[in-house]
Amino acid sequence: MSAIRSGKREEWVAAAERLVFESAANVDCPECGTPSLQVRDMEYGWGPRKGIERYLVCSHCRAYNAVNLRRAGPLIEKPLLAAE
Repeated sequence: MSAIRSGKREEWVAAAERLVFESAANVDCPECGTPSLQVRDMEYGWGPRKGIERYLVCSHCRAYNAVNLRRAGPLIEKPLLAAE
């Protein structure tokens, strides 16, 4: 079952965000409500476009989804040490 088809996209994004600070044992599956999520992170990109694609799969109901988590970084508009 794909979570995108289920209409619970916001719940999957919230679960992915909670997994940044909590273990998978404490985050419930948005589809069935059990704490059975398995998480796999894959890095992508380079420099300011670097991020993580987080794959979430429920081992109980087999629902799954993937969420892109971009890494926040400073926006540098000019060099710190400008030549004068």
